Amino acid sequence: MKKISAIIASLILSVAVLFSGCISLSGVDGKDGKDGKDASIYQIYEAVNEERVKEGLEELTFLEFAEQYLSYDGDALAEADSLQASINRSLKTGVSIAASFTVQTPVYNVFGQVTGTKTERETYFGAGVIIDIDKEAGNAYVVTNCHVIYNDAAVKPIAENVYLFLYGQDENYDVASCGITAKVIGASQSYDIALLKVEDSLILRDSAAEAAEFTTADDVYMGETVYAVGNPQGYGMSATQGIISKESETILIKLSSSQASQNVKKYRVIRTDAAINSGNSGGGLFDKTGKLVGIVNSKSSNTNVDNLGFALPASNVRRLVRLMLDNYNQNGFNGENGVSRAYLKAEYAAQPKLSKWNEETYRYEIYESVKITKAGDGLEADDAIRNIKVLNDNGEVVENKEVTRIYHVDDVLLSVRPNYTVVITVSRGGEQKDINIKTGSDYFVTVD
Repeated sequence: MKKISAIIASLILSVAVLFSGCISLSGVDGKDGKDGKDASIYQIYEAVNEERVKEGLEELTFLEFAEQYLSYDGDALAEADSLQASINRSLKTGVSIAASFTVQTPVYNVFGQVTGTKTERETYFGAGVIIDIDKEAGNAYVVTNCHVIYNDAAVKPIAENVYLFLYGQDENYDVASCGITAKVIGASQSYDIALLKVEDSLILRDSAAEAAEFTTADDVYMGETVYAVGNPQGYGMSATQGIISKESETILIKLSSSQASQNVKKYRVIRTDAAINSGNSGGGLFDKTGKLVGIVNSKSSNTNVDNLGFALPASNVRRLVRLMLDNYNQNGFNGENGVSRAYLKAEYAAQPKLSKWNEETYRYEIYESVKITKAGDGLEADDAIRNIKVLNDNGEVVENKEVTRIYHVDDVLLSVRPNYTVVITVSRGGEQKDINIKTGSDYFVTVD
């Protein structure tokens, strides 16, 4: 596990007037001088054709111009156009988020003594992704980071007011005209994920908003083209492009806003070189087809490092939000941080990784041998886990996953509910054996 200096990518502003009016973010462009007058690619295209006409040559189509003068072939142009279309579709699934808290700060006299407290409003800005929507009813579910809507220094740690803004409506954060009210129905600092619910929104009903689709793949690979859609610096929704720089790693992040608190959490993340900035927290990381592969949550805070951003993998998030929704539908939300999930009574760990080149996919893949380190549930020490299958209380298959990485086991267990059956296929003594585990209430633990 790597410990890095990282910062969560939400943006925190203390503003007393946010919900009594608008925050103007105008004047951003050219604040250090006038903007340059750069020629657009279409102006260059027109100039080239003017010269060709003067020389008695036929005008070029834009595609011919791009292929001849920009060194793009037809396939590259088609891919670029497809990527642009995917980004624009993803903008319809994204939201900017403003979450407000009441905080009390000490008041000091000239001698440095505390003489009282003052009450202020503190606002966190971040982003979110619509993962389910009923346009006719104006209802939706939105996933974001827990740290966007959670402040342990506030009077109430879960945000008192959460407002969402669609693309094009997030320049001034005018709550009265375009703010969509949302409520928190699930939150977990251990996973840095929160689930928001929108009900009966006229704005949503009349919008072009859509739900994003999670990738069903449990693994991503280095070099894959991705783009991040978020709310950097609270300036509104925007997109940045990059690649997956590392398919899986573990980082430590301090989540508390208090200097005295040592609230450090460990996360498995995807690393990307797509530009991530404060305010991107909770936004989506998408592949080039527009599938959601991660939820952005942090970046390196080292001033000597560029484009070292991190996202929580979709393989984990899509199962977790379903668990949060099931918990909410069954028990409601008590306003506290945490989620109840299943664990095995045996313990397991990954053995040293083995890298293999896959000739069919042209990918360099990592394989782990996941072995039992502490017996339990009929599993014995040194058993190697080969497969994990989950059956619901009706005997229907919910999950059936070959285990080649340790996180496959951890992720699949998020799909387990009370009275489900977990079937662990192990290698033992040169033979494969199925171990059936019935999950009673004693298998479930609430984590913050």
